[in-house]
Amino acid sequence: MNTTSETHDLEVITRFLLRFADLMSNGSNADNLLRAAQLLQAHVKRANDAEEQLRQERSIGADLKTQVAALSRDGHVQIPVSILRLSASQFRSLADAFEKSGNVVSLAMCSASAANLERVLEANAPQATAHHAA
Repeated sequence: MNTTSETHDLEVITRFLLRFADLMSNGSNADNLLRAAQLLQAHVKRANDAEEQLRQERSIGADLKTQVAALSRDGHVQIPVSILRLSASQFRSLADAFEKSGNVVSLAMCSASAANLERVLEANAPQATAHHAA
């Protein structure tokens, strides 16, 4: 069943419930029919709102995928050098704090992370200089 057909069917059912409730004019059956029509309308509105939100979220997801693909190359993500320098600095600072507290495991992990980032920065330093000189 397609959306146009479903929408038409819901409109027909809602109109029927409202007309039938009007014909009954009073009593609990008329109230129940009117309440059923209102609930149906409310649920249709909620479903439509949810579908619109889902469309928006899918669009945002597609945009994010495009952005990540633009930043990725050969399975690697491009990160600004300034972020790598900041990360290395933070790992060194954490290593100092862990050394003072005696937490040798965390000290080793942070020292190794800082050393790896510094190695990456040093290995890419000539490329960064060449880009800036051009």
